[in-house]
Formats: sequence, structure tokens, C-alpha cells
Amino acid sequence: MRQHFSAFFQRFSFKRQMGITITLGILFLALCASVAGSWQVNERVREDLISQGRRITDNLARQSTLALIYSSADNATEVMHATMAFPGVIGMEIRHANGDLLLAQGDNDLVQFMQQQESGGLHADSMLNSESSKAWHFSAPVFSQPAEASPFGDASKPELLGYVSVVMSKAPLGQTTSNIFITNLLTSFSFALLFMFLIGKLTRNLSRPLDHLSESMARAQRGEIGVRAKPDGPRDIARMAHAFNRMMTELEEREAALRIAATAFEAEEGMMVTDAQAHIIQINQAFTDLTGYAAEEVIGKSPAILRSDRQSGVFYERMWTSLQRDRSWQGEIWDRRKNGEIFPAWLSITAVVDKDGKVTNYVGAYVDFTERKKAENEIHHLAFYDPLSQLPNRRLLLDRLRQGIAAGARNHTGGALMFIDLDNFKTLNDTKGHGIGDLLLIEVSRRLQACVREGDTVSRFGGDEFVLLLEGLSEDSAHAAVQARAVGEKVLQSISQPYQLEGAEFHSSSSMGITLFINYKDTLDELLKQADTAMYEAKKSGRNTLRFFDPVMQQELESRAQTEVGLREALRLHEFELYYQPQVDQLGHVIGAEVLLRWIHPERGLIPPLQFIPLAEENGLILPIGRWVLETACRQISIWSQDDATRELKLAVNVSARQFRQADFVRQMHEILDKTAIDPSRLKLELTESILLDDIRDSIAKMLSLKELGISFSMDDFGTGYSSLAYLTQLPLDQLKIDQSFVQHIGTKSSDAAIIQTIIGMANNLGMEVIAEGVETQAQRDFLEWNGCKLYQGYLFSKPLPLAEFKQTFGL
Repeated sequence: MRQHFSAFFQRFSFKRQMGITITLGILFLALCASVAGSWQVNERVREDLISQGRRITDNLARQSTLALIYSSADNATEVMHATMAFPGVIGMEIRHANGDLLLAQGDNDLVQFMQQQESGGLHADSMLNSESSKAWHFSAPVFSQPAEASPFGDASKPELLGYVSVVMSKAPLGQTTSNIFITNLLTSFSFALLFMFLIGKLTRNLSRPLDHLSESMARAQRGEIGVRAKPDGPRDIARMAHAFNRMMTELEEREAALRIAATAFEAEEGMMVTDAQAHIIQINQAFTDLTGYAAEEVIGKSPAILRSDRQSGVFYERMWTSLQRDRSWQGEIWDRRKNGEIFPAWLSITAVVDKDGKVTNYVGAYVDFTERKKAENEIHHLAFYDPLSQLPNRRLLLDRLRQGIAAGARNHTGGALMFIDLDNFKTLNDTKGHGIGDLLLIEVSRRLQACVREGDTVSRFGGDEFVLLLEGLSEDSAHAAVQARAVGEKVLQSISQPYQLEGAEFHSSSSMGITLFINYKDTLDELLKQADTAMYEAKKSGRNTLRFFDPVMQQELESRAQTEVGLREALRLHEFELYYQPQVDQLGHVIGAEVLLRWIHPERGLIPPLQFIPLAEENGLILPIGRWVLETACRQISIWSQDDATRELKLAVNVSARQFRQADFVRQMHEILDKTAIDPSRLKLELTESILLDDIRDSIAKMLSLKELGISFSMDDFGTGYSSLAYLTQLPLDQLKIDQSFVQHIGTKSSDAAIIQTIIGMANNLGMEVIAEGVETQAQRDFLEWNGCKLYQGYLFSKPLPLAEFKQTFGL
């Protein structure tokens, strides 16, 4: 059928084909315009009528309030007549909330409408309830006065009184639609006839120049680039001829440009062309010279073959984002040659798009940046590094100091600035010459770099002055000072070692000033001034030493240093002693004791544990000290086991986190038990919540291994940590120890009393003992006993005592 129609149509000339086609098209458009216009008007009229019906229904609902309140049809008669007077209204009714009819008029037969829609709640406005082919049915609820309208501010909800409904005929809508359609149809066909007459005349003038243009296009299709069309006939045809001529001119210019581009493609810049999917389709010789890859090695592959590891994936994502957005990108890139060498290049990428704006190719041009990069690096080095020592100069130091202060504030860490000045360097320069002085400075630079971490900065500030910038120190000023002092002492010791310079031995020393910066807010110059001031204090103190800018901190550090030195010798000199604090039952009988470490210094006397235990934890001395405590306690158990009065006593020993986390802690306990030959059930190890929960699997494994030997476990300071009941049920504990902070508030803080009751109840449910520490009053003891706690420890019974006094006090 389609072939027959095409053959029939081809019998006519171009002019007749155009005339028939345009005529049919205009007639079809006229018909569509009439239908579309009528439909649009019909919709507007329908919406206006529905809106009018809703307004009429709303008005009827508002004016029916009193009639429904008093159940009086007379009150609604007048509004009923007024409503029926509206054009199109053919029926209405008013009903009570229970469905009883109050008043009706006209056609209200709901059978002709669709099934009435059910309301999901109260509605404040009217709604199109249903409709049929002939009419609309509107309804609206009637309420009592709403709360916001009440002058008394009554907060009760409005009461539903009843419903009103209005029926409007669709006859006006149909009549109006028919009139509009007929009018639109007549108008459209009138204009169509006029257009057909005009197009008939135009067609005759179009055929001749179009034939000429068609002939020229056929010649161009055969390859005649120089052909041109004659721009005669109507203006549009002439424009088409001019457009054809411009196209042919552009083709000639493009052909010439392609010849030029082919020559330029073999220029000194490395060139690469890819398709839209970024697969290489062409390269030039310069690209091969630059990268070492021949054409057959890269064609069909992705440019990623050149990618090095110097730039992250984020860099390439941004590159392609720019290409997709701007259709071009240029920047510095680090690529890899075929031989593995990484080289810098300046890469310019341009997207080639077709007439539809779709990318067809990407063209990349490479310029080797190797020599330029070397020059830039050399300039940068001269600007930021000292030529003699190759250390960062003052300018780079200040930049890193600024970054270090910002990073410390962001990461909640501290830092230190250390100002170092070589002692008597001028004398060396004057007596041995500047050559020897320069060699000494170079060697000092090397030693300083060996004393610091990789992330720290060693700078030559000028002459014989050096500055060290330490970052990532503790946020606690005392701890940060200890860290800085350790580095400072290492530097002083390194610089004071002999120097071999040109075959001769030289000696030097230095003075150092240290200042800390933690959440520092002042200027950089002020920080340098503080370190410089501290350095001069070090020189005044005899040189070859260091000083902190804060005198109080200096005093604390010296005291801490003395404590650490004494602590290292205390174990060897037998200055440690165990004190015993009894643990009693509800009858007051001593069932055992907790051993507490005391340091009896020959000059400073009794040193409190809080002054040396944290220091021992920090420097690792807690390991030998902790083992000594365990061995001493076990030896005491062995001695007590030989006396009937003490053989049943248990000793509780605190184990530190660092000690318990040793990989061979279980083996150490085996050795101690074998050496002392005690009954392991007489030994109880006290561990804190934080120790156990730090690595719960490791904790459980060690505890189970030791429990097999008979050792029991008590969780110390229970209630102050964050352990969950789930973890508590997993740990093989024998006892919970209520922290003294809760016991102290018995009778004054109800929340602590409630916590104690909870701990006791939980321990009883889990089959564990409970012991309370810090019991100081009889009232506290009575409260604990009344709530089920049967074991106690505290000053009510005894303070920690030396062994001899403990035995004497309790008759052991």
C-alpha cells in the first residue's frame, strides 16, 4: 500500500506535491486547532462552573447554621430561594448530622450521580461530591462557630451540625462548548482557504530557483567543491542558495585547514588524539620522543598508560569534571615514560564537538616541563633553604610554625620551639677561620636532624643559631614539657660530642631555650622571643644546658626529673615497702588485706603513690616494680600459710594496665607461683574496668588461664567506668569492689545510694562477692550491710599499715 501511494504521488510535479501536502497540512491543523481550542475553553468553563457551585454551596452552608441549630426550615427558606435563583442550580437540600432531612427543593435524586464519596474527617470547605453526565452534586458540612471566632477564647472543637448539598446542571457547559467549537471550526477553515490561495501563488515562484539549487547540490555531492548556486527567486530560496554557497566556501577552507593541521600535528609538542571514550586513535612523533611509546603501542589504549603515582585519583576526577563542564583543561601533570621515568609536563586538553554539541574527540598537547621544573625547584630551594646547611631558613620555619600552631589547635596537640645557640662559636671562627666554622655548622646540622622525628623541623636561623620545631606533642603542658626536655637533652649530648674537622678534633657545646605552644593565640615573633629569652637564661646558667621559658614549669620539671632518677634506684636500694589495709566481714573479722605500694625515700620521706605511680607507668618502670609487688605479696602469703591464725587470709594486689597487657603476664604469674609455692586461692588480683575492656578478648583469655591455677579476680573501682552488663557477664570475675566515691556520699546523695544498691543486686544475681572500699563511718557500714554488702575496707577499720604494725594491730 505504501509503495502504491508513493508511486501515485511521484506522478505529480514538485509544485503540485508541495501544494497538496501544504493543503492537507493546513486543513489538518485547522481541525486540530478547533478541537484543541474548544477543549481548552470547555475546561475553563467547567472549572468556573465547579468553582461557582462550590461558592454557592459554601454560602448555603454558612447561612444554614441557625436553621440546623434550631431545626427550623423557616430560617432557611429565604436562602433556599436565593440559592435556587442562581443560573444552573436545579436542586438543593439541608440535612442534620444524623441524616434527617430539614429542607429540600428541586432535583436531588442521588441515583443519577456516582456513588457518594465518604469523608475522612471534618471539612471546612465545600467539595465536588459526585457528578453524572448531566449534573454536578456539591456538598459541604455545617459547623458551629469555630474556636478562633469565639470572643471567649473557647478551645473546644467546632460541632458538626449537618450537611448541605447543591445540584447544578451541565446543560450550560454543553451548550457553550458546542457554540465555541462551531465558531472555532468556521474561523480555522476560513483562514485555511486564504492560506491555500496564497501558497498556490508562492509555489509557482519556488519551483524554478529550487530546481537550480537542487542541480548545484547534486554537483557538490559528486565532489565539485568549487560549485556555487545562483541566488535568485524568492528571498527564502535566495537565502538557501547563499547558505549553500557559504557551506561550500567553508568546506574549501576546512580542507585547507586540515592540510595545515596535518602539518602542525607533527610539530615539536607531543600530540595525542582520542575518541569520545578516551581511547587513543592517533599520536605524533613528538609524543613518541617524549614518552618513548610508538603509535602501535598506545593506539586503542587509554591515556592512563602514562599515569604515575605522583597525583591521586581525586586529581584525575577533577580533570574530567572540568573537561565535561568546560570542554577544556590545562595544567601540570606528572606522567611516566615507557622506561619508568617520571617526568613533569604541561598538558592542554580540548574537546572536539560536532554540530549537536556532542563530544567526538579529545586532543591533548604535551610540553615537557623537566627543565623548567628543575629551575623552579632550584629557585624554591634558594628562597626557603640555607645554602650552607641545606636546612630550612627563617622564612620556611615561620611558615611551618604557622601551620604547626594551626594543626595543633585542630588536632588538640601541643608543640615546642627550641632555640639553640652554639657556645663560643665566634672564638672558633676567629682562631681557626670561617672554613672550619662552616664545617662545624654543617656537622651540627646533621646531628640535629638525627635527634628529631621525620615530621619535625630543624632550621638554621642565622649564624650559629638553630631552631627546632617539634609538633604533635601532648596537649597536657607538663607531659609536653617532658617530651621536649627529652629531645633537648638528646640534642645537647649530641652537639657536645667531639668533631673531626680536616683531621683535627674540636669540641663544642650549646645553650638551648624552650617554649611550648598549646592553643597559642599570640604572634609568631612573640613565640620566637620567648624561646630566645629562655636560651639566654641557659647561657647565664653556665652554658651547655637548657631552660624553659616558664620558671614554674622549669621547677616542676626539675622535681619530676629528680623523682624519676630516684625511682630508677628505689628498687635496687630497697626503698619500696608494702602497706596492708585490712578487709573485714560483717562480724568484723579480718579475712585478708589489700597491699598498697609505698616509697620511703631516705631524704624526702614517704612519697605519695600519686607522685610516682603515673611516672612509673609512663617510663615503663611499673613493670619491674609491679613484679616486685606480686613476688613480695606471694612471699607474705607463703609466710602466713605456716601460721594457723593467718593461713586463711587473702591478699589483694592491684595490677596496672601496662603490666597486665604484657604478652607473657600469665607466664610471669606461673614463675612467681612456682617460686613462692603458695596456694593460688589466697591471691586476688584487682583490675580496673578500663584495663579489662581495653581488649576484652585478651583479658578473658588471661583471666581464664590464671583462674585455672586458682587465682581470683576483683574488679576495682566498679561503677566509675562504662562497662556494660553484656561485658560483665563475659568476664570471669569473683568480686566487685564498690568505689569509695559512692560510699562517701551515703546519706547525702541519694543517687549514689541507688547506684550502690544496684551494684549489690547485680553482683548477687551474677553470683559474685561485693566489697566496699572507703568505709569511714558506722552509718556507711550499716547501710551497706542492710543492702546486702557483707565485706568492707576503709578507715573505719584501719588505715593502710606497715606489715609489723598490721600484725600487731590485729593480733596476727
